[in-house]
Amino acid sequence: MKEKDLINKWLNNAQLTHTESEAFKNLNAYDSYVRISDTAKNFKAPEYDIESNLEDLKNTLIDHKSTAASKHYITILMRVAAIFVIGIGTYFALFYTTETTVDSLASQKISVELPDHTVVQLNALSSISYQEKDWENNRKIKLEGEAYFKVAKGKKFDVQTSSGIVSVLGTQFNVKHRDHYFEVICYEGLVSVTYDKNIVKLPAGKTFKILKNVISKGETNIIQPDWIENKSMFSSTPYSYILKEFERQYDVTIIANNIDQNKLFTGNFVHSDIQTAIQSITIPMRLKYKINDNNITLYKE
Repeated sequence: MKEKDLINKWLNNAQLTHTESEAFKNLNAYDSYVRISDTAKNFKAPEYDIESNLEDLKNTLIDHKSTAASKHYITILMRVAAIFVIGIGTYFALFYTTETTVDSLASQKISVELPDHTVVQLNALSSISYQEKDWENNRKIKLEGEAYFKVAKGKKFDVQTSSGIVSVLGTQFNVKHRDHYFEVICYEGLVSVTYDKNIVKLPAGKTFKILKNVISKGETNIIQPDWIENKSMFSSTPYSYILKEFERQYDVTIIANNIDQNKLFTGNFVHSDIQTAIQSITIPMRLKYKINDNNITLYKE
C-alpha cells in the first residue's frame, strides 16, 4: 500500500492489517503522529470544527508524495494539536481558575471569612486574593492596601505584599501596604515579618514600619486598628499620606497645589463627618479648604 493511502486509512481510524500496521510503524514520522494523536485525545476543547480541519489535513497529506512532504505533514499536525492546546488552555483559564479576589471600594470597609474561619477586615480601597478551593495546600494571601486579620487559633498562613511577607499563627494583626509605605502592627500573639531577606519577630504591642525605605519600630497600647472604629490616626507621617487616606475614606479628590506635602503630620480624622474630618487635617497645618461636590481644594491662610 502507498504511504499516502496508509496514512489516509490510519486517519480514518480504519483497522490496519498486521502488514499495514508494521509498515505504518516504519514511517519516518510515525512517532510524531502517535504522540500528537495521544496528546489530542487527552483534551476536550471548546467548540471547534475538528471534522473540517481533519478533512483539510487529509487532502494535504494525499497531495504530497516525497519524504520531504512528511516534514510538512508533521507541521500541519502540530498546528492542529496547538489549536487543541490553546483552546483547552483558554477554557480552563476562564472557567476553572481557583483564585478568589475581594476588593473594597472608596469609603467602604468590608469583612471576609477565609475557609479556616479567619476573619479579614478590609479598609477602604484594599484588595486580597487567595486560593479558596486549594486553601489547605496553598495558605497564602496577596494584599494590596490595608487589612486587619483575626486568625483562627492554630491556623498558619502568609500575607504577601511587594514590600514584605507576614507569617502568622493564631493571632491578631494589621498590615498596611500603600505607596512606599509598609506597616505591620501586632495586637495579639506573634507575627513574623520577612523583608529584603531579613526577618523580624513582632509580639503583641509592637509595630514595624517602612516609609520610603526607612525602617522604624515602635510600640502601641491600642487593642485594634483605629480605622475599625472609623478613625484614621497618624504619627509623624508625611502630609501626602494623610491626604491620600482622606481621599480613600471619603471618595473625594483633594487638590493641594502649592502645599508642602512632605511636612510631617501628627493627628487624626474621623470617617463619619467630612466637615469635622477636613478641619482636623487642615487647622493644624494652617490651611483653609473649599468643598465643591467631590473636590476639595486646600490653600494657605
